[in-house]
Amino acid sequence: MPLHFHDHGGGGKPADGGPSLPMPDETSSELRFLNPAAVQFRQQGARLQYRCDPEKIVGGTSPSRDAVGGMSPSRESRRVDTPPTTDDADWRDVTLVRLFPLTEPERWISLVEMKGKEVGILRDATRLSHDALHLVRDELRRRYLVPRIDRILACRPRADLVEWTVETDRGRQKFLTREVREQIKEHQPTRLSIVDVEGNRYDIPDLAALDLESRRRLEAQL
Repeated sequence: MPLHFHDHGGGGKPADGGPSLPMPDETSSELRFLNPAAVQFRQQGARLQYRCDPEKIVGGTSPSRDAVGGMSPSRESRRVDTPPTTDDADWRDVTLVRLFPLTEPERWISLVEMKGKEVGILRDATRLSHDALHLVRDELRRRYLVPRIDRILACRPRADLVEWTVETDRGRQKFLTREVREQIKEHQPTRLSIVDVEGNRYDIPDLAALDLESRRRLEAQL
């Protein structure tokens, strides 16, 4: 039995689920890119910290608007504010937010300080130094733990909610969704995710891999 989905993306590239962490409270009206050579990371206990080296920021510039298609530094664009790097006090706690967590897991990484202020965006994390990239990947792996749904055991209505019981790669789990059709996101023809009332995402990487009963239960929610 084929599954039929509503068009969430309006055609073209499949819609990404967007950040699964809160977006920064304060953002610039223009994108502010960070030069990977200027950013350093370190692990301080359970906290990831960063600092920027202003001497390695090329001309102290940020990319102009055509940088979406390729880095195009413009001396007329706004400078990315960076802290000095003179001593240990210059390290700051930071949160990493994937702007496109499914389609671009190592690109478009927003650096957000603890008070919610966005520092800037790493357009391509793989251009970081080896040690910095290792820390960034570990941090993102911890923050974006997305259970994979292997079976859908039950979907039960609970007032205006639906209670899901699923078997995942991390064991059996239950979660609630509201407005189910809006919370089931199609990313590719055979891949989708479900977002619960707390903002947690559950991944179904291949619909064809689900058993028949699981597919029927899923289709009933659509």
